[in-house]
Amino acid sequence: MPIYFYNPQMLYWLWLVPAAAALFIYAAVKRKKAIQAFGAGALYISRKREAVGGCTAIALVVLALAQPAWDLQEQQLQESGRDVIFLLDVSRSMLAEDMHPSRLENAKTAILDCVEDLSGDRVALVLFAGSAEIRCPLTVDYDYFRMALRQASPDSIGAGGTMIAHAIERTVEKLVNPENAGMQDLILITDGEDMIDGPDEVDAVRALEGAGVRFIAIGIGDRSRGSRIALEDEETGTRSFMKHGNTEVWTKLHSETLRRMTAATADGIYFDVAGGPFNLAQIYRQIMENALQASTDKQVMERYEEKFHLFLSAAVIILLISNRWRRM
Repeated sequence: MPIYFYNPQMLYWLWLVPAAAALFIYAAVKRKKAIQAFGAGALYISRKREAVGGCTAIALVVLALAQPAWDLQEQQLQESGRDVIFLLDVSRSMLAEDMHPSRLENAKTAILDCVEDLSGDRVALVLFAGSAEIRCPLTVDYDYFRMALRQASPDSIGAGGTMIAHAIERTVEKLVNPENAGMQDLILITDGEDMIDGPDEVDAVRALEGAGVRFIAIGIGDRSRGSRIALEDEETGTRSFMKHGNTEVWTKLHSETLRRMTAATADGIYFDVAGGPFNLAQIYRQIMENALQASTDKQVMERYEEKFHLFLSAAVIILLISNRWRRM
């Protein structure tokens, strides 16, 4: 019967077994010498079986932590939902602190909350700055999506600046399926600063409409005074602010760009959350109340049944029994 380990790196800790055995042997030798010093008639308690039990228990606990599994189980999944693509701005301007702790961290938290509220919807994550990268393709594996989102930062994209239209075009090219027209949503979260000359944002949004994708834009950041862009040295922890020459860079929400984009489509929706907290889950729930849902293909999920509890139980039983095996 093959055994599968879901957390195989824990097996490296099996070196604790010979280490514990060596400690037991060392302790036994020292104990025997100490008793011999008392002379004849001294009472000696053998801990050999206790040592064997302890080493065995350590091995079983390590195996349990490695999450052993067998008995392959097959389960058919049938979900119905929409395709929700999150297009997240990770440019340096998103490090501005007019939203605590930063625009980017607020956006990531809002997306996580929104995903928690979904059920049966496929989700995807596209990060963009001066270029765009698909960090999570359309999937119902929300754990993988969360992992990709938590790792999102300005360092995730090699090219600096902001190019919103290019990010939308890449999303249409790689993730949008015309066969699912009317059942796909793209949620753009950005401060609207488009710092690089490139394709026109309005033309990019019209391509979304042509593919049957609902466009939702969330504008974050202070729209009047703006904020400086905080930077932190990873080695020293020293904080500073981004400068252009000798002048500190200030960034603010460019809502005009986002309003122009959403106005270019019949179903475009713009939310100007500025510097305040926002509940993306609630926003999306209200928008989607009467939206169409598609039935996704049936998927068969294969998973081995975890048996770690058997190893933990055996470890506890062996420890309890071995403590009663001390022999005079």
